[in-house]
Amino acid sequence: MIHSIKFNQGTHYIRPLTELLSAHLIDSYSKQSWPEQILYVPSHPNRIKERGFCQTQAIATQLAKTLKQHLGEQCPSLPKTNPLKKVKNTHAQHSLARKERLKNPQNSYLINGAIAEHVALFDDIMTTGSTIEHCVKLLLKAGAKRVDIWLIARTPDK
Repeated sequence: MIHSIKFNQGTHYIRPLTELLSAHLIDSYSKQSWPEQILYVPSHPNRIKERGFCQTQAIATQLAKTLKQHLGEQCPSLPKTNPLKKVKNTHAQHSLARKERLKNPQNSYLINGAIAEHVALFDDIMTTGSTIEHCVKLLLKAGAKRVDIWLIARTPDK
């Protein structure tokens, strides 16, 4: 389903995926505080132009709407403009070998905007974790004290 969203404009899969993720999150956060802010791992503008949209933004937007229906004011905010930016147009992670994936995201992102102390970082798929790790370091450096990782899927690291 994620592959269809990313490469075939299969946006009709977004709602069922966010319903499943939101149910899991509501259960997971039942005994802890929710993040103040939802941020997503962005695509480079060239990739967005290629695909016609940013799948992580589309999924995060629907996820925020779904959570808002269940949580009301307790729902973390999704900023109108994501402070996390992808500034280097790297090769798509799925097209690289493990060794290349680990180096690929380095210096590809920057923070341009306010970061809450407790942030949820959303990405659709994680394989090596190198993109997430790089983004978390940037968020912590920018003032976040806690970064929770929200994913749809984790693939085996080859």
